[in-house]
Formats: sequence, structure tokens, C-alpha cells
Amino acid sequence: MLTQPEDTRVLTLGLWDFQEQFGTNVPGLLAAVTLSVVPILALYPFGRRYLLSGQTAGFGK
Repeated sequence: MLTQPEDTRVLTLGLWDFQEQFGTNVPGLLAAVTLSVVPILALYPFGRRYLLSGQTAGFGK
């Protein structure tokens, strides 16, 4: 996983690129984390109904 090219790297390794040799670009890292969480939070309300119905599908039988 560490030898993947930059365009196919997973999100956590992509965030690792914000680390520099002697420090971390904290504002850049926080912006990248925020932008990576926004799509998940935006899709959750739409998928919540299907998630809950799948979890309770066999409960009453």
C-alpha cells in the first residue's frame, strides 16, 4: 500500500502527504480532513433509511 502511485492512493495515505520533514501543515491538514468528511455527512441522511431497514429486517420474525 505504501508503494501505490499518488493518483490511486487511499485517503489516509493522501492525508499523510501533508506532513513535512520538520512539521505539519495543520491548516492544510484540517481543510483536507474536512473536505474528505463532507461527502460522507452529505450522503448519510439519504442512506439512513436503508441502513436502518437493513439492520432491523429480521428482528421481528
